Amino acid sequence: MKESNFEYTPELYVIQVNWPQRLEREKPFFEKIVNSGNIKKMLDIGCGTGHHAQMFSGMVESVTAIDPYKDMIDFAGTNIITSGNVRLINAGFEDFSSIINENFDMITCLGNTLPLLESKRNVKLALKNTRKKLKKGGIAVFQFLNFEPQMIESNRYYQPKIAKKDGKTYIFMKHFEYGKVKTRADFIIIEINGKENISHFYNRSSLFCTLRQDTFLKMAYNSGFKKIELLGGNGEEEFDRKKHISLYALLYN
Repeated sequence: MKESNFEYTPELYVIQVNWPQRLEREKPFFEKIVNSGNIKKMLDIGCGTGHHAQMFSGMVESVTAIDPYKDMIDFAGTNIITSGNVRLINAGFEDFSSIINENFDMITCLGNTLPLLESKRNVKLALKNTRKKLKKGGIAVFQFLNFEPQMIESNRYYQPKIAKKDGKTYIFMKHFEYGKVKTRADFIIIEINGKENISHFYNRSSLFCTLRQDTFLKMAYNSGFKKIELLGGNGEEEFDRKKHISLYALLYN
């Protein structure tokens, strides 16, 4: 992805997510996949602050975690990763296939990293490169928004989140504007100082490739994946485009 398409410092990114709660919710889903597939080696693409990579380290023998933003990799290595079986690499979809020579039992790409590639061309290339790095019988897990226009319209505004850091209060808001080709995501951050005055206001926008279900399935099958399973909620039920705000796509090599 282009660096300009996602501008978020790791210090602010990390506090706008309740990580203990999120990981507790997602852990059973990934444990089930790892245990049923006898997963030993994992690659986490777009690892961000490294929270998922740290969680995965307790499930498998080795985790390679990559991200195109060096500040994210540095933050993860300094603040989050404590396990010795996690390797951090500054790389993205554009160059990971040439940097990393080994293949993996499982590849994950979570938190809308795939649609952040912005164009269908880039997504197609990413899917092909992902499959090439999977061992025979391996699985890739992608997580991203449900881009059905009705779903985006009914969830245009996310409930604001409030967090405190270094004596300041931060209010995080998200807004989505659906487009047939590209969907815009606005990340709004209000910083309030100790005197309860607004000290900074950030409005950072990213463009997502609008990956509707049929489009994604066609690209994934054309990339050579043999079987695809779409799950909604916390991965506990079959994906319903009229019900679930996001999905897990399980792609089998």
